[in-house]
Amino acid sequence: MTDGYRQVGSFESDAPSAVGVGSDVIAFGLGDRVTLVSSRERTAIDHGEPIVDLAVGDRLLVLSPETLTAYSLDGDRVWSHDAGDAYAVAGVESRECCGVLDADALRFVEVASGRERFSADRPRPGTPDDAFLATPTGFVIATWSFLTAVDGDGEVAFDRDLSAVVRSVGACDGTVVAALQSDRLVGLDRGNGEDRWRTELDARQVAPVGEESVLVSAADGVLDVGADGTTETVPDLPTGDVYATVGGAVVCSVRDGTIATYVPDRDRVGVELLTDSVGVGGTVDVEVSNPTETERTVELAVDVDGCSLSPAERTVTVDGEGSGVADFPVASVRREGRADVTVAVDGTEAGSGTVEVEDAASGGLAVETALHTTRIDDGVAEIGVTVENVGGVPFDAVRLLETGTESTDIAPGDAWEGTVTRPYEPDTRVSVGLEVARGDRRREYAPTCTLPSLPTIDASVERDALRATVTVADDVPVSDRLVVEMPGAGRVRSPVTIDGDELLLLVPQYESGVARIALDALDAEERVRVPGNGTFTTPSSNGGRDRDRPRSSRETERSNRSPDSTESMTADTSPPSTAGASEADPSPARGSDRNRSNEASEDRNRSSESPNDQNRRSSSTTERERTASSRSEEGPSLSATRRAPERAPGVGHAVRDRIAVENEGGPVESVEVALDDDARVALGRLDGGETASVDRFVAAGENAELTLPSAAVEADESVVGEVDAERLPVNDDSVGVLATVDPTDGTLTATFENGTDRRCRVTGVDPGPDGGRASLSAAVDAGASASVSTAVDERPAPGDAVPVSFWVESDGKERRIDVLAAADDDAGVGGTAGGSARDEPSLRPGISPDTQVAGEYSSVVLAFENDGGAPLADVSVVADGDPIDSMFYSPARRELVEPGDRIEHYVDLESGHAEPSFEVTVSYAVDGTEREYVARASGPAVDDEAAWTDDHLNAWSLDRVGAATVSPDVPSQLSTPLRSED
Repeated sequence: MTDGYRQVGSFESDAPSAVGVGSDVIAFGLGDRVTLVSSRERTAIDHGEPIVDLAVGDRLLVLSPETLTAYSLDGDRVWSHDAGDAYAVAGVESRECCGVLDADALRFVEVASGRERFSADRPRPGTPDDAFLATPTGFVIATWSFLTAVDGDGEVAFDRDLSAVVRSVGACDGTVVAALQSDRLVGLDRGNGEDRWRTELDARQVAPVGEESVLVSAADGVLDVGADGTTETVPDLPTGDVYATVGGAVVCSVRDGTIATYVPDRDRVGVELLTDSVGVGGTVDVEVSNPTETERTVELAVDVDGCSLSPAERTVTVDGEGSGVADFPVASVRREGRADVTVAVDGTEAGSGTVEVEDAASGGLAVETALHTTRIDDGVAEIGVTVENVGGVPFDAVRLLETGTESTDIAPGDAWEGTVTRPYEPDTRVSVGLEVARGDRRREYAPTCTLPSLPTIDASVERDALRATVTVADDVPVSDRLVVEMPGAGRVRSPVTIDGDELLLLVPQYESGVARIALDALDAEERVRVPGNGTFTTPSSNGGRDRDRPRSSRETERSNRSPDSTESMTADTSPPSTAGASEADPSPARGSDRNRSNEASEDRNRSSESPNDQNRRSSSTTERERTASSRSEEGPSLSATRRAPERAPGVGHAVRDRIAVENEGGPVESVEVALDDDARVALGRLDGGETASVDRFVAAGENAELTLPSAAVEADESVVGEVDAERLPVNDDSVGVLATVDPTDGTLTATFENGTDRRCRVTGVDPGPDGGRASLSAAVDAGASASVSTAVDERPAPGDAVPVSFWVESDGKERRIDVLAAADDDAGVGGTAGGSARDEPSLRPGISPDTQVAGEYSSVVLAFENDGGAPLADVSVVADGDPIDSMFYSPARRELVEPGDRIEHYVDLESGHAEPSFEVTVSYAVDGTEREYVARASGPAVDDEAAWTDDHLNAWSLDRVGAATVSPDVPSQLSTPLRSED
């Protein structure tokens, strides 16, 4: 952009509802009018409707609710067309099409005629809070933490999850600049979305466009950020939202109800204050510099708070590329202390600073005052006032004017302290009136300070909890009522005091929806969408009976749902999106028509996927509906619909089998649903227009198919409808789980069969379900199997199917797998990961809590426990692998290890390995018989010791290589009892 700006105009207004930026004009939506601001003038267009968004290209595009209107830049209306539910518009000059954005699609509309040329489906649904930006090659969309680029043909150029909510976005010289809520500023390649640079910066807003750089409004001022990530401060622009035309010829700052206009000032005269302190008879000296090559004559004016200057104005002539000094004598002093100085050139403020003002007539009287915020209680700021006697004579009294509080006899070097209160308004400058008396001399002071910024709340979804961090500014303690609203859990208000830097909250998730974390008395809150706590959670909005909606609205809703929605019980813990229907949402019937453009978009998206991604897509399964109806003129008119996925995600994975019964006629007194396997549920009375549902979870054992039995709907003891049986294929390239629970002691044993081509790790279990996550650590190589054991609190009856959730990590991503475990008296006979059969004495391997793989000095502490009933002799533990620091390593040997005793073996590692792993050979003798096994130790490493956490420790494992595992004996098919969702 440029190093200097000068203000050329301003006007007061309400906060604009929309802003559009062109090559030489900036448009503001103010009420039902559009105000166009250029470097020379300001014009208004009376639009007559509320303004949702604006774009400036070859024409001015104005988006109102359900209407898009085009004007010439002179204000003449060109065309107006229906915009549907669109909430954003974007465009640039010389582009034939602008972009019109709604929650589900991006439409390409011709600027000249307003005709829609084509549309492209969005990768995920959006909200009106989306950032939408036009670039020379296409468009950029920011939704939550996702940043998506679409080219001019509607193809997705990239789709990135930036792991933090995107506050604002801009573009310059082939780089997309995104400000993240995690106080990072990121530059991405406009073509492929790869990171060009990242920097720590509390950026609040990014100007939409620039040539080689963009302006960024940060917490401490406006910065000029280049396409390569270099930053420069722009002191001439005030803090606030900032917008610049493409070439930077016009800049507008929006702040505190004022819109100010600035233009580059490349020929501005520079000024610098040279004086540090001054009294009566002294001078305030100002240096004037001329950046041009020609001689300049300017009018220089200086103003010092609490002082009279004589003269206060001078005419100064400075040679080309030269400088000079002008002095301004102090005639009198009205107030001592630190004073603000303002320097104006030709009537425009050009510089400022402060000087220490001394009164020679005061007999050495010298005062220093200070204000600082001590705490904020329930929206009221407590401000500490300090008056220090830094002179050589005592003060008779110091008085706080607004309260009358007074202290006497303040000796030289002593200080007086008091407090006042002010309503807390963040970043507001406040002052306090003071009076200092000595003899008959009384002087008033008005020290000032700025109240701290509003506390910030950053919230994110991590695994099964909402993590929120409340951070206060300037370490000022804040006391307030913390409001926590979680879907399905209501609202809780709790008094809190944040006495320090930040407060960390971990709140369990219950149901899907929008969570809110707020401070009650302050205007500080954060909202985040949470995905709920797993697929066994009862749906919060769509389960049970639907009495009020007419059938036509339900059919419309059904037709609008995604064909890729799923009833699969596998849930991903990556950042939440609003894509897809909830568990209870039905999808279109298999034979329904689809829009061809949607099919083309799906084909394009799928063609860009890797085979592994396509496998995962296929295992995500498309939900389908099978409907049977009875619509006789005299009898009841009921329809039954089965909603289930087209295939099971894997062996043991729970699948929801739901049957919905809708009454499309008169009331029916008694309705029942009966399955072919003798399961039956009574729904009772079903009124006209009412829908009721039954469901259960089913899972496949080791069979290649999962059978859903046929179902009959009975009305008043007569069968009026049937749903045919279904056979679902079971995905065999996933992680299968065969699990059993021992009803006698609650032991849960699960064998994981890795049918993928990647190594994975079992990291956690919820045996509730929704009873809380417990950590596990068991690695499963591709094509191999491993077993884990834990315990459940409840004791199921033999033959029951028990819902259990596991977490599995692969390629750095963790997902949740919900399975059904069989309640079996013979459960638990299989081996455990890293262990041996119960009757075989062995050294059970594990990782000691003393392990720390961080920084230059890293150690893995291997623990081996004799869990058998016989002593083990001639025990040897030898580790081998590239990460081991051979200079310090030596094997471990013990002559005898008694039952219950253990060995701890330290293995020092070299730095530079991100995920070190090595093998350990363990040998011992039992009753003279020698035995040996090999185990593999693996886990993460971090560069800094301070970054090492329990999560890193829990990720380390020591697993036996080639240890025999016995799969639990489970039935070919499992199912929970049929239940009504009413």
